[in-house]
Amino acid sequence: MIIRAAIRSDLGAILRLLRDLGDSTPTQSGTVRMSSAAVRAWTRIETDPQRTVLVAERRGQIIGTLDLIVVANLTHDAQPWAIVDNVVVDAACRRRGIGRALVEDALNRAGEAGCYKVELLSHESRTGAHAFYRAMGFENSAEGFRRYI
Repeated sequence: MIIRAAIRSDLGAILRLLRDLGDSTPTQSGTVRMSSAAVRAWTRIETDPQRTVLVAERRGQIIGTLDLIVVANLTHDAQPWAIVDNVVVDAACRRRGIGRALVEDALNRAGEAGCYKVELLSHESRTGAHAFYRAMGFENSAEGFRRYI
């Protein structure tokens, strides 16, 4: 297995994985339709030097993904911080170290970018994911709030 930055041809596989987060509706064939909005979003993502979508690939198959965003900052001596989001491993491949490898790669990249912290949010119902993040050294140190628009 390799962890690498995603490329445009990975988009369909990434969208398939992200379906597990509940944001996409599969078509009758079970695939996720690649909308023009998703393609436009991908174009913005791939041209943003502060954003990296990582994929875990095994034998040509994308089996995991993670989104890493480095945020410029004015506090902490202007050190940036990072956000990890959209962490997903294919259901058939879980509990094999794939998520760990993705998160470790993201943490390494954040460290190389000079980040002083990495934050992530996980829905309160995802208790298994919370145990995973704690095992990776993340602490539940803040209460998060969202307002959907």
